[in-house]
Amino acid sequence: MHPPPPEAQLIARLRTEHVPPLSMREAARRAGFSVATWTQNEQGYRKVTPLLTIPIRATDDKLARMALIVGAKPAQLRDADRGEAARILQALIDAGPDPTAQLAEAVRNAGGLTERQKRAVIDIISRDEN
Repeated sequence: MHPPPPEAQLIARLRTEHVPPLSMREAARRAGFSVATWTQNEQGYRKVTPLLTIPIRATDDKLARMALIVGAKPAQLRDADRGEAARILQALIDAGPDPTAQLAEAVRNAGGLTERQKRAVIDIISRDEN
């Protein structure tokens, strides 16, 4: 098996160095990805069968979103030869926090609500955005 591409290694390193540390599950949740998608992009491969793995390279958009979650800088993506992902990351940084995402995060962290209630409120928030 080949080592992950440089940008995947960067994401993995920054995720594990994050304070507090981010699990792949939490990072995926924050990015709006499935855990499988995050894992495949961070590890640089997808296991098709027990004997077959294929290399995976994150799209520019996915890589930029992952980089935003772990606090990567656009220059780090450029250094990994991912210039378009760096441009997208800079645009995400310049746009600032997404108010809808911030509200959904606050609901997720709210006490006094069941998980079902939290999902219902987040669904309403997401629908009202569209």
